[in-house]
Amino acid sequence: MVLVWGLALLWAQTLSLPEVERRLAEMGRFVLHGDDTQAKDSVNRVFIALWKETLRHPEAFSYPFDSVITVSDLCPPDSAFRIFTWQLIDMPRGEHRYYGLLVRRWREHKKAPWQVRVFELKEIPEVLEEEDIERRTLTQEEWVGALYYHPRYTSHGVLRYEGEARVSRGLKLVREKFVYYVLLGWNGYDRKRNFKVVETLFFDPKHPDKVFFGAPVLYSGPVPKMRLILPYSETTALSLNRGWYVKKIGAKKRYPAIVFDHVSSSRRANRMYEDARPFFGADGTYDALEFWKRRRFEGRRGILVYRRNVIPYAPEIEGYDPKVIWRQREEAAQRLHRYGLTP
Repeated sequence: MVLVWGLALLWAQTLSLPEVERRLAEMGRFVLHGDDTQAKDSVNRVFIALWKETLRHPEAFSYPFDSVITVSDLCPPDSAFRIFTWQLIDMPRGEHRYYGLLVRRWREHKKAPWQVRVFELKEIPEVLEEEDIERRTLTQEEWVGALYYHPRYTSHGVLRYEGEARVSRGLKLVREKFVYYVLLGWNGYDRKRNFKVVETLFFDPKHPDKVFFGAPVLYSGPVPKMRLILPYSETTALSLNRGWYVKKIGAKKRYPAIVFDHVSSSRRANRMYEDARPFFGADGTYDALEFWKRRRFEGRRGILVYRRNVIPYAPEIEGYDPKVIWRQREEAAQRLHRYGLTP
């Protein structure tokens, strides 16, 4: 099987995009659902190589690859890049490994042909446990692995923001505009811990050979963070998504933001003894990252500001009708009674 897919790689230059897509879909299913970790590793290497060979062609940038459902495929509103991420699960160890490719697209002027560059994202799992991980700028060579997902209430899977900052140019401080992107991701890590990630991404024209993860745009104080890491236990759930919040219950004004569960740590206890292992999970309150488009902080504009203990707003509640819920409950009770499942 690995040999057959390896031959597909050799033929990649002669295959049509639909044929390449079919082979990628087959390999993707095996990488995710296969039983033999060693075999999945071998196929995954061919999988990466076939992706890289295919994405080097400019016409592949706009090809949908819809049938490759085991791979997350996201793009920002300006179509500056596409990012593909997927996972390989080591079942015996209960560990998740993450892989990714980022494809940049640009052209010199409107009539010039499109150029593309493919970057392989190389995960370093250990960085998730480093104390300063939220304040480090990384490249594609030391990526915080994650499976990025499509945020709610947006037509694009990558959030795009524009900002302005004062930077040093010689002996002067000048204001310069910048663009950065925000990705929301999940990392299954191991049997005990999961992570949700708010990752920032930007490109530096002076370093075209690099992708930079970690822009200093997340503010909860005078020193910015580059990303947000939210750890939580394997036995709990944690939400992280785009949405809105209100300042008080019943308020009509909504504030767009990235809203997420507040993570707290406690000690699990049972009847016999207290479990010494820390428990990470949502405590029932919510936090948010609010985009400041015009307001300035520390000389910056267009930043994401941390808000603690917000009240999330869900548009679904506007259509809530308690009479409908009561009627559905009564109909369900009648069906149970009809089958003799209630006294």
